[in-house]
Amino acid sequence: MTSLKNLSVLIIDPNGEVAFDLRQSFIAAGAATHVVASFALAEKLLAIKAIDAVILPYSQDPETISFCRSISERNIPAVFTSEPPARYSANRRMSSAIIAVKGLIAEQSAQTYRAVH
Repeated sequence: MTSLKNLSVLIIDPNGEVAFDLRQSFIAAGAATHVVASFALAEKLLAIKAIDAVILPYSQDPETISFCRSISERNIPAVFTSEPPARYSANRRMSSAIIAVKGLIAEQSAQTYRAVH
């Protein structure tokens, strides 16, 4: 399994549909994992914790767009969840989410490095 040691992930799951499985997968990969049910709680957590990536449901509603702008300004990558096709097992979906977060964080670090050097 991909290692996310020393990384902190925030999962926003308003309906409680995917948080448990995602949280367990991220913990197994070594990430500190926080779960909240709303953008308001997510903002409060972001104000006091260093978060490396945010997992949230895809939506084009104004609240989601505003939140995404906020984390973008903080250089925190977002990974959007959606209902996966039935042909994929839950374990494969969780592994894909972990790989996506690791890739986004690595890409963000490379961009920061290039900007500084």
